[in-house]
Amino acid sequence: MYRGGHIGFNALLYAPLLPLVSHRWSLELAVFGAGLAVGLANLPDVDQPLPQLRHRGPTHTVWFAVLVGLLAGLTSVLVLGSSLAFRFGFVIGTCSILAHLAGDIVTPMGISPLAPLSRRHVTLDWFKSKNHRINRALLVLGSGTLLASAILTIR
Repeated sequence: MYRGGHIGFNALLYAPLLPLVSHRWSLELAVFGAGLAVGLANLPDVDQPLPQLRHRGPTHTVWFAVLVGLLAGLTSVLVLGSSLAFRFGFVIGTCSILAHLAGDIVTPMGISPLAPLSRRHVTLDWFKSKNHRINRALLVLGSGTLLASAILTIR
């Protein structure tokens, strides 16, 4: 999946959480979570311009997802300062990266999510990463859904 597709997919997945988090805890936390989910959507692709890292290598593993979750949890504590912040940031950070991995599993290139412990390659081979229709559709659907969720939550 390309950049827009990953952003849209993460936005789509977070949209139903926005009103739930807002109702249960706070609108501030819900909006922070949306920013975190969308902001981290393409982090695993940081490996593309780096010649020392293989694309869809270490940054496309569950271990990277947990590492990002830990860093997102710490960042959440610094920004929000609440007792809930670390757990919330950890879950949203980890799940944001896992969503990226799910988006790459559906492409022919796939990933090895448990490397280096397991070299098992996972692909569903549904469509190519560069499929502009899929990427655009996910971006529009995800953005629209998250926006609608935000509007309904703020009302």
